[in-house]
Amino acid sequence: MHPRHLWKRLTGAVVRRGIGATLGALALIAAFVLAGTVTGTSNAAARPAGVTAAGQWSCAGAAIPDGWVLTAFNKDGCSGWGSWYQQPAADGLYTCGGSPIVPGYVITDYVRAGCNGVGAWRHNLVKDGIWTCGGSPIVPGYVVTGYIVPGCNGVGAWYHQLAKGGLLICPNSPIPAGFRAGAYTGLACTGHGGYYLNRL
Repeated sequence: MHPRHLWKRLTGAVVRRGIGATLGALALIAAFVLAGTVTGTSNAAARPAGVTAAGQWSCAGAAIPDGWVLTAFNKDGCSGWGSWYQQPAADGLYTCGGSPIVPGYVITDYVRAGCNGVGAWRHNLVKDGIWTCGGSPIVPGYVVTGYIVPGCNGVGAWYHQLAKGGLLICPNSPIPAGFRAGAYTGLACTGHGGYYLNRL
């Protein structure tokens, strides 16, 4: 619309409705026009403390992109339904309970009060000789060779190693291709027992 016509309509609105109503309407229009900019700014400003990678807030139940995890929770977000901060997975990142575990990562620590009371789990890239929490995935090619009852803040911790012949593995350990379970001993894995891993 040409500015001259817009001005005529605005002055007519002031006469018909009064200046207060017209200014209120203008403020509402401005809010809609600027909504995209405001939303983008608020997402960046509301990035949780300690988060370095760019991410996004999403409502509970929203799809999580492949390779991304949930790192913060706002119970008042999304009109009270709750909102979650999503970001790409990274080594050493604490994620909220219920977050996906990206392939190649294991869980190595637990903080009960983390993630605004939901509980937080530390994700690390798997490596030979890493302690993981109970419930952590076991990455293909790795076996479980030890257990500590009080590990991982009371959840229990399991020792992961790359599979090789002669290792004493726990009963819950997978047996990778090319290996078989050998002789049993009751002394392994803090009383759980275990088997010697033998090559085929």
